[in-house]
Amino acid sequence: MQLLKNFRILKASSLVESVIAISIISICVLVVFMVYLNVINLNKSVHYYKAKHTIEFLTQEIIKQQDYEDNIFKYEGYTVTKKATIDDEDQMVLLSFLIQTGHNEYQVNKLIPYNE
Repeated sequence: MQLLKNFRILKASSLVESVIAISIISICVLVVFMVYLNVINLNKSVHYYKAKHTIEFLTQEIIKQQDYEDNIFKYEGYTVTKKATIDDEDQMVLLSFLIQTGHNEYQVNKLIPYNE
């Protein structure tokens, strides 16, 4: 009984403080949920990253060999379609690569110098 007499009773918090605390917690949960959804949506397959690596390799080969013809490259799990557009005035070549992995398609553009 002696312990209960020494116990100080805290004043109750007001309704406004409770609403503010719940609002802050709700905003934090909303931000965390949005970040989580963005991370989940950016998830790409391994074939996409392999195709990106293949495009870098193909770009270097095109610069060395100056092969500006349209081609289709088929690999296991993905297909890369190359289109080259030559701009003689600016002496540049626009390389457009279309990556097809399953039902997904991704467009990658590269700009390289054009040597006649």
